[in-house]
Amino acid sequence: MTANSLTAPCIVVLLLLLTVGHLFISNTSLIVDKHKAEKFASDTKSDRRLSAASVDKTQEWYQDVPYLLSLAKSATPKAPFRVLLVITSLTEYDKGTRGTLHGYDRLKNVLLPPLVDSVNSMHSRGWHVDVYLILGYGPFLPERRQMVQDALPEGVGLEVWEDAIPLHYANTYAKRPKADQTLTLADHALSRQHRFVVRDKLKDYDFFSCFEDDMRILDIHVVNFLEMSADIRELHDRALSSEDGTVHGTNNGQTAIVQRVRHKPNDKASVGNDVADDPISTEQIKRLFPGLLRVEVLDRKPDHPLRVNGVLDNHKFAKEVRPSSNASLLSALKCCEEQDPPRGKMTSHPTIDELVIWETNIQATGVRNYPEPIGWAAAMPVEDRADVGSWWSGYPDIYGKPDMKRPRRVDETIGNQAGFMATRSQIEYFHNEACPGGFLPHYDGQWWRGDSLQRHSVEFWSGGFQLFGQCFFNRILSLDPRKFEQQLIYHVSNNKQRTVRTNKFIRIGDFYAQIMTVKERARS
Repeated sequence: MTANSLTAPCIVVLLLLLTVGHLFISNTSLIVDKHKAEKFASDTKSDRRLSAASVDKTQEWYQDVPYLLSLAKSATPKAPFRVLLVITSLTEYDKGTRGTLHGYDRLKNVLLPPLVDSVNSMHSRGWHVDVYLILGYGPFLPERRQMVQDALPEGVGLEVWEDAIPLHYANTYAKRPKADQTLTLADHALSRQHRFVVRDKLKDYDFFSCFEDDMRILDIHVVNFLEMSADIRELHDRALSSEDGTVHGTNNGQTAIVQRVRHKPNDKASVGNDVADDPISTEQIKRLFPGLLRVEVLDRKPDHPLRVNGVLDNHKFAKEVRPSSNASLLSALKCCEEQDPPRGKMTSHPTIDELVIWETNIQATGVRNYPEPIGWAAAMPVEDRADVGSWWSGYPDIYGKPDMKRPRRVDETIGNQAGFMATRSQIEYFHNEACPGGFLPHYDGQWWRGDSLQRHSVEFWSGGFQLFGQCFFNRILSLDPRKFEQQLIYHVSNNKQRTVRTNKFIRIGDFYAQIMTVKERARS
């Protein structure tokens, strides 16, 4: 047989092999691609585990809170209480927008004073404190970094992530970018970057405080947060040990008797607006979370629109829910004290009548008498499906509309707090159990629909719209006046009072007294 006679059969065999191989490879690729698609489309909780050990068992829920509270309050702790302060700052110098002065040194006059106060208050307790700055600008010059480092106590660590704004294709949600479209800075997502820092540092610290650069977070806020978290944990333990998995409330020292005819919700809530002393289950308790309220101190310039006679007296819903005359007086000292001369935009020696809020009001608020050790607390706005129940200020028809819907996830009343604080186990619970799609990166599961930057605003990433919407947490504010004071956090930019409509503002003392009026109605 000649060589030429072998060529044709060999070519045929080779072609057959190539064809079969191509089909095999193609089919294999399809199988692999299918598995990849299924993997990335899946968003199971097991995919989000931070480590093999981070499995949320019922008995381990918030397991580190009692121990960390003891460390935080002890003068001679068994181990250091390790705190990481994570701060996001978009600009080094103000741009002149939103009531700011163009060219004003924001780093020196806005970021640094509350940071120094935060660190000093915690360092004086013997806590181990480090600082992580996430900056939307760069380069961060050596002399500017040294200015920050010199202002901090010796031994406080400082890390800086400069030029941290992520890039994205703008306006491309659910569609491909245009052929000539270029990447742009996603300013709104700078606050997302703290999640990467928290994930990276999760095993190195006990407690994380992640806020915008103009919030003053002090040791008292951390201790109060841990105390309330410990109370929630204790209530959860009581529910676990009860026969029916619930804890019953009390009214005047007696087990509360729940009325038979109940208000029926007119939205997606599973409970009505008349929940005052009801039993609470383990699953409902796990949705409770200590709340915070941002406040500003009125500046003392003569042209202040809120200092005009009668403006703050005639606030929204002042007639429908009159402030209680029995409410205790609050003090401004806990959150907002400032010496002369005042630093930055702060006001020196403020009085309680100068503290105002603007991001919520009594119409969006409820109260509930939780079983001990929590007691009476205010219920801040929460998504209807997440509501565990409270006595709404508008029940039954306080605002003149019998079937009025309770304000829920409404931008102007949700009570954004410009950040969040939590222990390591709380963050693991956010990520592993509570938050659909997870709380920490990576953001590539089905829940994120391919692009986490397009769908979500600053308020989502800073904690508010995610934690107190999608994650179903119900923020509560203790009505004990001394605890209530420690739930107020100072917005030291003090710029909202000159850029937001005047009818949105109310003195914090009047708001607290209105809540006490709602409490009196719920008890009657």
